[in-house]
Amino acid sequence: MSKTTKAQRTAFDAIDDAAAAAKQARKVAKTLPGKNAKKLREVAAETLDDVDVSKKAIRRAPAKVTKKAQRAEERVRKATRTAIAKAEKKARLRAEAERAAAEAERAAQEAKARNAEAKSLKKLAAKAERAAAKAELDALAADRTLEEQFAPRGDDVDAAAAAASSGPEPAAEPAPAAEPAPKPTAARKRPTATAAAPPTDLAALTVVQLRERARAAGATGYSRLTKAELVALLS
Repeated sequence: MSKTTKAQRTAFDAIDDAAAAAKQARKVAKTLPGKNAKKLREVAAETLDDVDVSKKAIRRAPAKVTKKAQRAEERVRKATRTAIAKAEKKARLRAEAERAAAEAERAAQEAKARNAEAKSLKKLAAKAERAAAKAELDALAADRTLEEQFAPRGDDVDAAAAAASSGPEPAAEPAPAAEPAPKPTAARKRPTATAAAPPTDLAALTVVQLRERARAAGATGYSRLTKAELVALLS
């Protein structure tokens, strides 16, 4: 029986390493989906075919067998790494797509909720605006009612004006001394026009006094006029 040389032992080791790599590739292929798994199983099968060498061939050309086995091992290990990387990338992209879809769904739900809230706030604002307008109209109507209820009547104003104008009668002035009779030849010259009375500052008078003057002037509807309106009427 011939002794196994170092080169032959190296060839046997290379064959065992390639076979182990092919077995690992088949195991990984079971965890991969679809095409990646199929391709990796094919590469593993090719590797096992490449290292299926007889002992006679190993004894005859151990270096050649070693190189072939090493190339087969490198090929199957590279295919395994590539398949794993593709599977991981695909899983990562799928996870990112799922996260993006979830984010989009959440954003859509939030936008929908904001739109509903905006519509609700718009309705509330319109309702508040209508209520404010109604309250303003009611306030104006109430003001007019109060003015009508508490506005002094014409008779009351005349009575108040008469009461204000009445007072203690002035003391009787002494009778003026008799003027000397005019000379018969010199006729007294009568004035052609009466001197105008000095203008009165109407703004300094009270409302009662102004209404009294308006009544004396024969004006009508003056009882509800303001002081400024009375001044304008008498000016």
